[in-house]
Amino acid sequence: MPNVILMIRRCGMDMLFISHVSFLRDAIVAILRGNNDHQVSSAFSRETVEAAALELAPSLVVIDASHPEAVALVAVVRAHVPKVSVVVLAMQEQDEDLLAWADIGISGYLEPCTSTQDLISAVRRAGAGEVVCPPRLTALLMNRFAGRSSERATRAGIFALTTREREIAELLADGLSNKLIARRLCVALPTVKNHVHSILDKWDVQSRGEAAARYRQKIQENVERGGGKLAGLRSSQVAQTGGSAMRNSEMQNGMSSHAGR
Repeated sequence: MPNVILMIRRCGMDMLFISHVSFLRDAIVAILRGNNDHQVSSAFSRETVEAAALELAPSLVVIDASHPEAVALVAVVRAHVPKVSVVVLAMQEQDEDLLAWADIGISGYLEPCTSTQDLISAVRRAGAGEVVCPPRLTALLMNRFAGRSSERATRAGIFALTTREREIAELLADGLSNKLIARRLCVALPTVKNHVHSILDKWDVQSRGEAAARYRQKIQENVERGGGKLAGLRSSQVAQTGGSAMRNSEMQNGMSSHAGR
C-alpha cells in the first residue's frame, strides 16, 4: 500500500497529513473537505514527503501513528521546516508510544476514540499554537517527571556528601560508633562528630540511626537502578576500611605481643 501524504490548505496555513492507509486517507480527506475553507491534495512516498516539505514549508503535520516510518517522516519534514508543529493520530493506546511521541516534541495527540469534531478542533488549535494533550498523556508525563525528580534527589542525597562524609555514612550503616569510626579512619573523635552532624543536616534526619537507614536505602535504590558509580565507591571504601581494620588489628597484636614481653 503506498505511503500517502495529503496537503491541506486552510486560511493560508499549509498542513500535511501522513498515512499509509487508503481508507483512512479517504476519510480524512472527506472530513477536511467538508469544511469549505479546506483544500486537500495528495502525494506519495518518502521522496514526496520531502518534496512537499520543500515546496509547501508546512506549519502543521498531522500523522497516522501506525505508519511504519511515522517518526522518520516527521524528521524528514523537520529537516526542512524545523519549527513545524505535529499532531499525532493514534490507532492504538500504548504508554510507550505516547511517551515516544512526547519525546520528539508534538503539539497534539489524538487517541483512537477521537471524534470527527475532536480532529477538526485539534487541527485548528494546533495551528493556532496551542497544545492538545489528552489527560492520560498528561498523567504519564507528570509521573515520569516525578520519577526523574525523585531519582535526581536520591543521587544528590548521596553525592552531596563529601568523600569523607560518605565513608562515615557507610560506617554508620555498618553500625559503628563514633569512637570506632575515628579509630577505623585514624581521625580525631571531634572530627567524626562534626562529619556526622553535617550528614544529619544534609539529609535532614535527626539521628545516627536515621542516617544509617537512609544510606542503606540509597545504596539499595542505586543497585536496583543498576548504578555503578555508588556501588563502585562502596566497594572501594570497603577495601579501604578493610585495609584499615587489618592494620589496626596488626597494631593491636603488636602492642599485645610487646606487652607480653
